[in-house]
Amino acid sequence: MNNQKNVFRSGLFCICIVSLAACGDSTSVDGDITGSMIAVGESDLGSAENAGKVQEIFYAVPSPMEMASMLKKAGAVYDVKILNDVKNVHNYTTAKSKALNLGIYGADLSYASVFNQNQESIIYLSCAKKLADNLGVTKAFNDETIERMESNVDNRDSLLNIVSETYYLLDAYLKENGRDHVSALVITAGWVEGLYLSTSIASVDKNPSKDLMIRIADQKLSLQNLRDLVDAYNTNNQIDEIVADLTAIDQAFSGVSHKKAPAGESVTEDGVAVIGGKSEAHISQDDLIEITRVVSEIRTRYIS
Repeated sequence: MNNQKNVFRSGLFCICIVSLAACGDSTSVDGDITGSMIAVGESDLGSAENAGKVQEIFYAVPSPMEMASMLKKAGAVYDVKILNDVKNVHNYTTAKSKALNLGIYGADLSYASVFNQNQESIIYLSCAKKLADNLGVTKAFNDETIERMESNVDNRDSLLNIVSETYYLLDAYLKENGRDHVSALVITAGWVEGLYLSTSIASVDKNPSKDLMIRIADQKLSLQNLRDLVDAYNTNNQIDEIVADLTAIDQAFSGVSHKKAPAGESVTEDGVAVIGGKSEAHISQDDLIEITRVVSEIRTRYIS
């Protein structure tokens, strides 16, 4: 029983790390957590206003769990071969490689969990936990937070709210210890892995689902928020390589466009998909090929 509880706690921990507090809505956090973010933000970013902007960026970036859920809803079939091999965990010896692959293994964990692959979820959980421990970020979580998660495990909305709060605690912990760039590495890698899984699945299908194509196109908007976040955390040019990677992905998305549609309008055509009747995402097969190529190259470098 204790072992099961430890696995559960570790799983929640890893999901918290990569969820980025982004689940499609803008849930406010408790005052104490907001205060911590503002206090740290004032020293690093210059003002409480900038700290609030960073919070908004966090909320705007989709979590790996959300991306995994989207894949399942779009009819994707679980494929363990596209995940990062668990044997690679022993190869990550630098702080940078550990942070990047904490984000990647966390995204893979979300993917396996959403598809109810319990045995593989535990294996990926073990990999993520190993890297997290090596990075020393487990200290950002206290027993009270874990207990709240355990008591709300069957309430998805409450659990996601707790996840968002916990991520802010993690971020504040890293920033207070001069490691905000580590947070940016985890966030970026989790997002890249989610996009890699999506494009990998879509690219092998001659007729990928429109829902999946829409969700990939949506990442152009998420990418802008992610770039703002990474820029804010790159104060000492420690993650210039990540900035360059996101610039390359942005260029790959150059052919993808979004525009607002009149409320209530819903039209779907070849190459044009309407999202919720409020915006249109235009993405072609050529766009998908280029995005897949660039993201795959970056992801391969991260896991090597």
